[in-house]
Amino acid sequence: MTETNDPPLAQAPAAGEAPPEPAAPVEESEPQIEEAAPQVEEPAPQVELAAAAIPFAAALEAKNPVEGKVIGWNKGGFHIVSEGATTFCPRSLMELGNRPKPPAQYVNNTYVFHVLEIKEAGRRIVLTRRPAIRNERKRALDEIRAKQESREPVSGKVTSVTDFGAFVDLGGGLGGLVHRTQISRTRSGEPGDLLKVGQRVEAVVTKVEKRNGKRSARISLSMKALEADPWKETAKNFTAGEKFKGKVVRHSEFGLFVELAPGLDGLVHTSQLPIGKQMTAPEFATGEEVEGWVVEATPRKRRIALSLREVPADDPWKNLGKQYVEGAEVEGRVEQVSRFGIFIQLEPGLTGLLPMSAVTLPEGGQAQRAYPPGRQIKVIIESIDRKRRRLGLAPVGSQLVGTKADYKNYRKRQKKPAGLNVMAAAFAKLQQSK
Repeated sequence: MTETNDPPLAQAPAAGEAPPEPAAPVEESEPQIEEAAPQVEEPAPQVELAAAAIPFAAALEAKNPVEGKVIGWNKGGFHIVSEGATTFCPRSLMELGNRPKPPAQYVNNTYVFHVLEIKEAGRRIVLTRRPAIRNERKRALDEIRAKQESREPVSGKVTSVTDFGAFVDLGGGLGGLVHRTQISRTRSGEPGDLLKVGQRVEAVVTKVEKRNGKRSARISLSMKALEADPWKETAKNFTAGEKFKGKVVRHSEFGLFVELAPGLDGLVHTSQLPIGKQMTAPEFATGEEVEGWVVEATPRKRRIALSLREVPADDPWKNLGKQYVEGAEVEGRVEQVSRFGIFIQLEPGLTGLLPMSAVTLPEGGQAQRAYPPGRQIKVIIESIDRKRRRLGLAPVGSQLVGTKADYKNYRKRQKKPAGLNVMAAAFAKLQQSK
């Protein structure tokens, strides 16, 4: 017999039996979904920390620092004794942004740490110096900025010296640079000659560089700012016309700088070198002593002009000597030769020009060779222009058709009123007729 899942067919009631009552209708309902009971995770069993780790757990939760002494190291980091327990700090966490120093430099030193993590029920405690270094640098940088505003000097130790200056450790993980131009007003030389590694110095903070609106640890320092400025007092001792003695300290393309006093340099322009001398002459080498005259001293502009040529005590143009008249023969020395003429010094402060058009040279000859600087030469004064301070010269033996003075006198005679002469002649004739 085969079983089916079909519902049983309705059968007629037997004789004498009451018909069955109709079955009550069954209401359809949505299937009931039995919800699973939420699973509650049981709390992990509490691991009892080692007694030595309890202070570190409290420091970790409160983010408080701890002190520790470095007692040794291995390849991965350093062994630290703190709160009577031995802890560990990885080498990469001993510094902030810098490569760690040689391990031996940390041993037996005490530092401030923060707890990074506690492992193995407190049997392994890991520390880091980075948060402490950040806080220390921030405090140190705030102090540096305050001293910059008040111009209060800072002190530090020179850690290295280069061609462009010296680096100084200011403490708190901060370092500054003293540029070579900021080392001293009163001493000159290479940075290595002025400063030594390990030397303690004082300086003024001139700049704390900013990047993207944030302060950084790039600090510029000046040691010479703490020295007296020689331009305010010493420079007053140098006046125009006086003699000077100094040491050549450096060359430039336009002249020599001479140290007159510590921190006080004057300039000898190339045009003020002795006649016939060049800057490359051995007597003008750096370190050599030279003597000359002060041409101009302007302390307010921090400028002193010097000359190695004799400077006249008085202006020769104000009282031009009687020997300097048009047509007079004079003697002078060749200063220099240019393409348009030869400049000849008659006396200090009085130079004339012999035009190249008036110079007779042998065929193929050169004026620079025929008239070297310093050569004595006789010339004739052809013209004098006091207003523009110019002397026109001509070779000796030149036939001057007429001097400028002659022309001026002629012009003066021509300016007399012609009408008056005619009237005077007519009046005189009238008198004769009487």
